[in-house]
Amino acid sequence: MFDINEAIADSRLAFLQEQYEKALKLAEMALAEDNKNADAHQCAANVYMSKADYENAIKHYAKAVENDATNGDRYFSLAYAYASDNQQVKALEMFAKADEVGCSPNVVGQLYKIMAMVCFELQRYQDAILNFIKSEKIIGIDMDVLQRKALCYAMSGDTSSGIEVANQMKLLAPTDYMGYRIAFNILLQENRLEEAEKELDRAERFAKPVKELFLDWVTYKSARYQLEHNRQLLNDAIDALFKGSCVIKPKVGDIIEFYVQAAELYVQLEDADMALNCLHAAENPIQSYNYGFTIKRFVEYELKSEGRPSSQEVDRVVAEIRRKYGDRRLEAMGRQSSLRTRTLVPDAEKYITPLSEKPDEEDAIPKLDSSEKAQYSFDMLDRMYRLYVSAYTIKNDLPGIKAYAAKLANSSNPQSKYVGKYSLVRALKQEGYEKAEEEYRDLLKMLRNAMIKNPADLTVLSLRAQCHVDLGEFDEAEELCKMLSDDLATPLREQIEAARTGGDS
Repeated sequence: MFDINEAIADSRLAFLQEQYEKALKLAEMALAEDNKNADAHQCAANVYMSKADYENAIKHYAKAVENDATNGDRYFSLAYAYASDNQQVKALEMFAKADEVGCSPNVVGQLYKIMAMVCFELQRYQDAILNFIKSEKIIGIDMDVLQRKALCYAMSGDTSSGIEVANQMKLLAPTDYMGYRIAFNILLQENRLEEAEKELDRAERFAKPVKELFLDWVTYKSARYQLEHNRQLLNDAIDALFKGSCVIKPKVGDIIEFYVQAAELYVQLEDADMALNCLHAAENPIQSYNYGFTIKRFVEYELKSEGRPSSQEVDRVVAEIRRKYGDRRLEAMGRQSSLRTRTLVPDAEKYITPLSEKPDEEDAIPKLDSSEKAQYSFDMLDRMYRLYVSAYTIKNDLPGIKAYAAKLANSSNPQSKYVGKYSLVRALKQEGYEKAEEEYRDLLKMLRNAMIKNPADLTVLSLRAQCHVDLGEFDEAEELCKMLSDDLATPLREQIEAARTGGDS
């Protein structure tokens, strides 16, 4: 005789043991016996959730609710399935119903936490904050909750409360960079640059060095550059990336990010050769890193120093680095800098005294696993192709521009595609291609169609104006400039004025 309760119990056990097909089969057997059994529907829904089959999960959770309407846990499960399926409004409705009906103690804390996350995604920041606070009262302090709560305060404009929560995170986990990072981003958002710099310095002294810390230094230096236009700030940003590559124990993805970020900075500095070097290294990150490629352009090495720093100056610099990174990282930075400098010095080996023994493995410069394969997202590839186009444009290398513009033109991202097509057509025009104007007309038609679909796309609008500038159609370009913000329109207007007065267009 078939025992439905035994089948449901066995289904739950099979699910816990990750025997999902068995669990589903037992749940379906129970439902064949009693299609209104809420527990059987719950078992089936749990299996479908594990497979990310949200449609069937929602169907069975809804049946469980229908047949056990006074059980708040059922509503919670259904709400979670809706949230997983990006049906946020329905998720909130079911979470609210679960709260109204009442859930078991082990579910309530998670109920408020997930409700808060859904509210955050819907940009209902005050509701999210209230639910995070309720969650904390039940499940206690949770770093994930604190992080999201701080972001909610920042997004809602209550930056003081956001920083207070970030400080709470730092007190709970002083070596975790996340609290410092949230505070830094809030300060940066408010253009409190001096305080933002102090936050990064504070993080260097107390938090464990991570990739994000050094990328945030780049963000800070770049923000100051936008205000001061001091090119040294871009070099300081490159120094931060170099320091990061010495200090952290990197993964392949970290090194790719460092190399590509450095290429962006070199493009801004109009140093095309170093930008290209960094991009080539990003395409071969493991070999480049393990063999000492450096993102920093070292000055010409001088064997004879014209002056010697005082012992106080040396002690001050060493103490500062030790304060931030500790003795072992200080030693690693020194070896890394030495190794990379030697790759740039002609005949360096004739000056080097051979080592009698290798350094301890723990102190050795970290290496990337040569068996690991570098992974690139489509966005990262587009970013690299754009930088290649920019670097080759600085060098006026038309074959290089065409090669990477063609790659961009095949992008699945519409904006990257349009930038690639424009760069390719412009290079053809510069080469003297006889049908270049026809190519421009085809591109303008494509851009006009794109604007019909999305009139707010400023990239498309800028490219349309640039096409007219290239074709010498200045009146048309000026009309389009009127629809652009000043920072986008100004360089185009400067090109138009230069062309009309006899300069290059």
